[in-house]
Amino acid sequence: MRAFIGIEIPEIIREKYANICKPLRKNSIIRFVSGEKMHITLAFFPDLPANKVDDVMDVVKNIGLKPFTINCDNIGLFKDKGIPSTIFVKILSEDLKAYTKILHENIMQLNIPFDNRRPFTPHITTARINEMLDEEAFMKDYRFIVKRFEKSDFQVNKINLYFSDMINHKVIASYNFNEEDSILG
Repeated sequence: MRAFIGIEIPEIIREKYANICKPLRKNSIIRFVSGEKMHITLAFFPDLPANKVDDVMDVVKNIGLKPFTINCDNIGLFKDKGIPSTIFVKILSEDLKAYTKILHENIMQLNIPFDNRRPFTPHITTARINEMLDEEAFMKDYRFIVKRFEKSDFQVNKINLYFSDMINHKVIASYNFNEEDSILG
């Protein structure tokens, strides 16, 4: 199954950033990520065997992390061949980086294939750019948004394992740092 380990974004944060990039659609064809699909991906599994779900959740639980804070620092752009392709909220959190490093190391020990081709860049995807109509005007509007970005933060209390069919994301297992057990869906 297509799955990923991720962090759910609180509604107040989703609402704050869901429409932040709407002015950019004047100069590009953009597909916005709906609020309920906003998350931070920690590990993506293109094909997680159903019999490995418990093993993955054991890795998540056994890291033993305490709740931590994530800072939403500004917006950023991922580029494909030099052209902006994805708009995202930049995430700052040393705890998250440390957690993800341990998570990836432990998943590799299980020999479960996951996408770890790039260095981990924590972010919240807000939009995908399908076509750039006027890159110069787009970048001018983008810089305007960057200057007026309102930082925020939120506390992470649980890590989720999601099943994803490209249309919907459904939590299939969670580990709540405040509880000592896994909740399987």
